[in-house]
Amino acid sequence: MTLKVTDEEFVEIWNRLREPRKIALHFDLDIRSVHSRRKSIETRLGIILPSKNTKKNTSNIKNIQRSMSEQASEKRARVYQKEINETLVDGIIMVASDAHYWPGIVSIAHQAFCKLIKELKPQIVVLNGDILDGARISRHARIMWEPQPKLKDELHAVQDRCAEIERAAGSAQLIRSIGNHDARFETMMSSSVPEIEELPGSTLFDYLPNWRASWVIHINPITDGWLSIRHRPVSGGIHASYNSTLRAGVSYVHGHLHKLQVTPWSDYRGRRYGVDTGTLAEPCGPQFNYTEAGPVNWTSGFAVLTFVSGKLLQPELCVVEHGKAWFRGKEV
Repeated sequence: MTLKVTDEEFVEIWNRLREPRKIALHFDLDIRSVHSRRKSIETRLGIILPSKNTKKNTSNIKNIQRSMSEQASEKRARVYQKEINETLVDGIIMVASDAHYWPGIVSIAHQAFCKLIKELKPQIVVLNGDILDGARISRHARIMWEPQPKLKDELHAVQDRCAEIERAAGSAQLIRSIGNHDARFETMMSSSVPEIEELPGSTLFDYLPNWRASWVIHINPITDGWLSIRHRPVSGGIHASYNSTLRAGVSYVHGHLHKLQVTPWSDYRGRRYGVDTGTLAEPCGPQFNYTEAGPVNWTSGFAVLTFVSGKLLQPELCVVEHGKAWFRGKEV
């Protein structure tokens, strides 16, 4: 559940009560959501929200505040990379895409993603584009009087959900690819107010300081186990995953189409895979009102990729069916 209050309101209540349990009762939330929002605000605003257990030493608080700010600055990526190259000999990569995080909605697939990250302990976690929807900054016009969240509320939802993934991921690398919806934010800023370039808040990096980002992530490049993760397929259409691995010449993982499927391809070089990672959102959610309630070949879920001796095994899917998330034949 997402807090339906502004940062300013949360800070005001925190400074008045200073006890997470009391604040949870005040907002009718679970204690984890309170701690998540607290951590998110402290990181974004560079402040400390002390509890009653915090030592009342002003100089100490200032030192902690300065240290947190410096650590966030050190971690924060500054420039989008064209590509990120990583090596994984033995281990797991978990990939989810098209979350289109929306205020007040925590999807079944997102909850399952966080739960399986804790259980499987992947070395790398990838959000494969379109974590932000950007309803009010879309190139598409609003449909009639449909309610649309403010951009700042969408950004808060993105931060809250990503913070949940970060806590589950532990020491795993956090990487996101650039989706066409994600690009709306910075495209709008750069075209409308170019003077704020490089100022805090002008890029998604400032809201997600722990995530590296690029157009494509290559795993084990220039080897027999080469895998590429990119938001868009190489080729669209009903056979997108097949065409993408065929044309890329390597195992290819994409989002964008929301289908959730694995298509194998074999030739003289061996067996490789095309993977559509579906959507982390609910296919019939308010983000997709433009479908006009028509049937869509979309599926909520994500992919689990296992590497052994530097080579990719058959990709596995976690799929949401009948209101529950399923993985390896068991409910998550």
